[in-house]
Amino acid sequence: MGTIYSLRELEIPIDIAQKNGPYKEFKQDVSIVTVKTLDGCSFERVMLLYPNYVIAVAEQDRLPFKPSSVVEVTQAPQVMRKHNDSNWVYWYDSNQVV
Repeated sequence: MGTIYSLRELEIPIDIAQKNGPYKEFKQDVSIVTVKTLDGCSFERVMLLYPNYVIAVAEQDRLPFKPSSVVEVTQAPQVMRKHNDSNWVYWYDSNQVV
């Protein structure tokens, strides 16, 4: 089993997470988005659990950024939001209450 984070550690500020939403979902309450952090880095194919939890990033086995440092969340066109062609490692325990 990989690293498990508490939901608090995975939380993007709610106003930032929902500013450009609602986002199209590929599964109930889960969207694939792009995030930009305070230092200007962008991360594509970030799995966002509604309303504001980062639960995976394509091809990453550890959280590559601090969710509290996210300043923008957007959603790319459908072709960029592929789920099946990547390795996804989930970082939360689904038994945690959202």
